Amino acid sequence: MNDPVGPARSVCLIGCGPRGASIVERILANVPALYGDRPLDLHIVDPYPPGAGRTWRTDQSGLLWMNSAAEQVTMYPDESVACAGPPRPGPTTAGWLDAPLHDGAYAARRDQGRYLRHFFETVTRERPASVRLFVHRARVVDLRRAPAGAVPGGRGRQQVILDSGQPPFLADRVVFAQGHTDTLAAPAPDGLTRIGPGPADPDALAAVPPGARVLVRGLGLVFIDCLALLTEGRGGRFVRPAPGGPLRYLPSGREPRLYAGSRRGVPLPPKPAYAPPAAPSAAPAAPRFATVDACRAVLSRPGASFGGDVWPLVVAELGWCHYRALFAGQPARTRMSWPDFDAQYALLHPDADRLAKLAREAVPDPADRLDLDRLADPLAGLRFAGANDLQRRLHGLLAEELRRRTGPASGLAAALVDGLQRSGAVIEELWRSGELAAAQLSDALRHFALGTYLSSGPPPLRAEQLLALAEAGVLTFVGPGMRVAAVPGDGAVPGDGGAQGHRAVPGDGAVGSAPRRAVFRATSPALPGTVYEADILLDARLAAPEPDRVTDPLLRALLSRGELVQEPAEDGAAGMLRLSGADLHPVDSTGAVHRDRTIAGPAQFPRPHTNAVYFRQNDAIARGLLADD
Repeated sequence: MNDPVGPARSVCLIGCGPRGASIVERILANVPALYGDRPLDLHIVDPYPPGAGRTWRTDQSGLLWMNSAAEQVTMYPDESVACAGPPRPGPTTAGWLDAPLHDGAYAARRDQGRYLRHFFETVTRERPASVRLFVHRARVVDLRRAPAGAVPGGRGRQQVILDSGQPPFLADRVVFAQGHTDTLAAPAPDGLTRIGPGPADPDALAAVPPGARVLVRGLGLVFIDCLALLTEGRGGRFVRPAPGGPLRYLPSGREPRLYAGSRRGVPLPPKPAYAPPAAPSAAPAAPRFATVDACRAVLSRPGASFGGDVWPLVVAELGWCHYRALFAGQPARTRMSWPDFDAQYALLHPDADRLAKLAREAVPDPADRLDLDRLADPLAGLRFAGANDLQRRLHGLLAEELRRRTGPASGLAAALVDGLQRSGAVIEELWRSGELAAAQLSDALRHFALGTYLSSGPPPLRAEQLLALAEAGVLTFVGPGMRVAAVPGDGAVPGDGGAQGHRAVPGDGAVGSAPRRAVFRATSPALPGTVYEADILLDARLAAPEPDRVTDPLLRALLSRGELVQEPAEDGAAGMLRLSGADLHPVDSTGAVHRDRTIAGPAQFPRPHTNAVYFRQNDAIARGLLADD
């Protein structure tokens, strides 16, 4: 693209959290072989410190933790990574960090940010002499095709326009690595407050008055962060009165009252108790049934679908992981030898009915058999006599989940999570290599919501704290299928300014007379006759962005001009940008592919010694940026 003695090629990365920092590392690692000593200008644009970005910034509260064990997180592509570029071995978060780990295994997010900043500073300090680095602490507000300087056969250079007042600079190729896209909160009626959706906002949460009643929509990781800031962050304390006994919460009196629900109605199960691998460099076992080759083979059949052809392989994989752990850890609960079971399982796994029959013969207690439907939706179809009945049931479920994931039988949960992670890595590889058609990808996202729910929970201590908050009355569960509506008032002067909490209403859910004041109102079909009301709605979740509610000015500008297009909601991938396939170039509203732009979406941290797709894809992106057209 460039003459060796001509102007330097200019590459711009928009956003430099973990994803952007990893792509920077891969660019610099590949420069000697692909670009030699030709000049290269590398522009990094992010208002937050490069490496850490916004999510992992080092000035945030220490109450916000990672949900991945620090020993299972690395930014360094080791020798296991099968990519064209050279490896760069380095420490995991736990191997580098000099700070204590929470719950024995988990770093605070601000400490992970220190690791990320160190990684960025190290790889850029060691960059080839031919690479000039420019770090802009700003936001990109627009990207315009430059009228001059067009390259034959290409689109020409792009003007990168910043919000800092600096003059625009030119880039030949641009990578979008902003991470999760924030959305503007929907407007609330007068007198009401709405927070989110999006990551926990410490400033907005700090403004919630003590004792205020707050409806919380979402019981995932954002919810866990909000709980920490609204309880311990306000002076409350967790204590364990007896060694080995249950945790108790001592309120400070400054907490709000929280009424929380979601579609399932139950919080994410915690991560299984962390057990370090016997060998630090030991790689996880490869999948037995849901292998890349097996999935490719079924997808190659005419009319193949993800749900009908690939998902059964994933279910077989999860079942095999579960039963292998059961036979190994609790052989007294089985009535067949593992070699016999294993051999029959391998023969029968394509037939779900015969596989279920084998499980009944080998495992007499139904509670010991893998039931994904029960695990995925433990409150499905249930109705409760009243709010107290629901709370007792949920407290019992939370306690039982803690026992399953931290007690003597935790190996079963760990095996299931490991199977989900291995299967998920296979599906991610198929997705990121462009081997899943749009309908298949949508189907995969729907099915793997189960994997997110069962394997992406908080550290066990956080789940124990959540139960303690519920038992202390700080947190009340609304129930599954939570519905929230903003009900306008009649203009009358409110009474005490507080919300009514929960109250019984007529059987059809109607309220006999109009409220005197505007409220948010939450109900659950599992709890007929009960309504929860509050002045504040906390959307503790990451919602799919709508084009007209995207907060990122660059994305908003490109979406408005049709240079970026979001997938329609009916395809099951609402909010995802339309891409050309494995090379991740955006497709505009005319169907044209912008090959000088790359969309590197958010991704989970890679695990060491796993040939992570994360590193392989980042290496491919980097080599594409350096390649000559």
